Amino acid sequence: MLKNKRLMRIVAAVMVFAITFSMLLIFEFSKTMAYTEKTGTVNGTNVNVRVGAGTSHSKLQYLGKNVQLNVGNTVKIIGEANATDGSLWYNIKFEYKSGAELTGYMHSAYIDVDDYSYTEDSDFETYLTKQGFPESYKTGLRKIHSKYPNWVFVADHVDYEWETVVKNESVVGRSLVGRNSISSWKSLDYGSYNWETGQWATFDGSAWCAASKELVAYSMDPRNFLDETYIFQFELLSFNANIHKVENVEMLLKGSFMANNESIPGISYAKTFMDAAAEAGVSPYHLASRVIQEVGSKGTSGSVTGYYAPSTGNVYQSLFNFYNIGAYASGGRGAVENGLIYASKTDASNMRPWNTRYKAIVGGAIFIGKGYINIGQDTIYYEKFDLVGTPYTHQYMTNIQAPKSEALKMSKAYTDEMKKNISLVFKIPVYKNMPENACPCPTGDGSPNNVLESLVINGYNLTPTFSKFTENYDVIVPSDVSKIGVSATALDGGATISGTGTRELKVGSNRIEIVVTASNGNKRTYTIVVVRKTPEQSTTKPQETTKPTTKPAETTKPAETTKPAETTKPIETTKPQVLAPTYSTTYNKIDDIYLTGIKVGTTASDFKKSFSVSNCNVEVYKKDGTTVNSGKVATGNKVIIKDTSGKVIKEYLCVIYGDINGDGDIAILDLVYVKRHLLSVIKLDGAFAKAADVNKKNGIDILDLVYVKRALLGVINITQ
Repeated sequence: MLKNKRLMRIVAAVMVFAITFSMLLIFEFSKTMAYTEKTGTVNGTNVNVRVGAGTSHSKLQYLGKNVQLNVGNTVKIIGEANATDGSLWYNIKFEYKSGAELTGYMHSAYIDVDDYSYTEDSDFETYLTKQGFPESYKTGLRKIHSKYPNWVFVADHVDYEWETVVKNESVVGRSLVGRNSISSWKSLDYGSYNWETGQWATFDGSAWCAASKELVAYSMDPRNFLDETYIFQFELLSFNANIHKVENVEMLLKGSFMANNESIPGISYAKTFMDAAAEAGVSPYHLASRVIQEVGSKGTSGSVTGYYAPSTGNVYQSLFNFYNIGAYASGGRGAVENGLIYASKTDASNMRPWNTRYKAIVGGAIFIGKGYINIGQDTIYYEKFDLVGTPYTHQYMTNIQAPKSEALKMSKAYTDEMKKNISLVFKIPVYKNMPENACPCPTGDGSPNNVLESLVINGYNLTPTFSKFTENYDVIVPSDVSKIGVSATALDGGATISGTGTRELKVGSNRIEIVVTASNGNKRTYTIVVVRKTPEQSTTKPQETTKPTTKPAETTKPAETTKPAETTKPIETTKPQVLAPTYSTTYNKIDDIYLTGIKVGTTASDFKKSFSVSNCNVEVYKKDGTTVNSGKVATGNKVIIKDTSGKVIKEYLCVIYGDINGDGDIAILDLVYVKRHLLSVIKLDGAFAKAADVNKKNGIDILDLVYVKRALLGVINITQ
């Protein structure tokens, strides 16, 4: 009996162990299989990451600062949780600054999840190939097709080089981004960023800055927006009575000041947009989303309230401009005021004056249709990135993010059922020589200022003379100098400098690199080539020191031994008066600083031929320190004259009257620069201020603006 009890206890123990072990296995397996990781892409700007699910949790921090992610950042979704309000939050893992791997929580609305499943569709694949879509487009289009098989994608092969388009859309003032955006979204080009103060210039009032080339490239690359939401910036915007319905306009207006409201007694806003669409031939969904984009969802903008009293003292009553047509700051007036002045004019073709909300919506739609959609700017994308006629000159909006934000609104105009059943058409641009992969969205933040304020070799002069944007220098030291001291200071106190201090020198060429690292991580390298001479040959020439001992007759002649000519003759080969550098030029000199009289279009080679030089050289440099070997001379170019040893003799700055932005031409942007200077938006100085004083009287004034305008119209030629 005892034996049986012992056996039973052993069996029980084994069973407990087995159950426990099984539970452990199940627990470990459940931990492994609890959530299948997915990849996601952030779709918002400056989105905070939290330490838990919900805004009640604190913001995640890294190195003492809140962690924020931006459009295009990739994350791994490792879990899900609901906040106390029931909203879904994703537990994410991602790589942050300096390669740090962080985890936290973000609201699901700000993450696009890559969770589609695509079954091979041979007909669709054949269609994509026939359309000529590059391979890099196809993945996104397959994702959309898997969910909405009735949608039609048309490849628009535009006759423009990718780099050319990006460069032109990056011209300062042409594409704007919010002033409070991260630093990598804002341009560092001349006229946009002040390296001295670390401040960005603002445009169209004080809320906007010029967009960086990297952000322009991201925003223009269609491959970044081939998903079911943002593809709507490529939707054809012509009116289609079979697709566009008043009930869907009502859905689009929900939550705005126009929901369940009337533009005039008896006609709802939704019906007004349908009337406008039929009259103008433009999608009512596009018109409604455009209004919300322009004036906001609350309807408090002076453009639509019917009463506006700006600081100028004027009062505007019963005037409306729902699309903000002609609304931009100028002439001392704000954007809203100028928009209402436009609305007050009489023009029967677009129903002006817009003294009722109905007329403003319908008449404004006619303007948009005639001026944009009906001439080929027939998508939100093309309304911003204009390639019709003279490209880049007829853009409806300057906000670089407008196509994306309006696409979000447009996508909400359709129910999911409509999206699945309607054959919506999307016209998607394909450029020549696009990069192999989609251009990434810049994510860096912090000061970009990596420029030196000073660079000094103790006891010696740099060649050329130090300039903030010149990065290459030369120095020659005697043979007995075995070390030198290098010191430098940065414009921005937050930047770090490496490469300074005492540096050992070998005989011959020594390369010293001073690296300036900005707060955002951007680096700029200044290079100094120090040449340490070999011992002077003149101190060891035996023939010179022994020559007198071989001719007794000569050594005994007192008169001859004291002849200065005889004793100094051996150094005649280095007489400075023989090699003295001389130069002259046909151009005018102002204050011995500026050169004027340069015709627009003068090439660098022709420019240098105007100099008559002896024992010296003439070089022309851009503001970034690179040599102008070909192409046109421009305002701000530096002329440096060096002797045969490389020593700088003289420096001048080029001035071409009317070329105010320093590109060598007189164009519309130069007019803009004068206007912004007069409005105190920017401050022109140096050669650029000289170039803006085109009438050469009393500095920059309104008359200079008139001169540039007349020159652009071909009425006058600006005298150089």
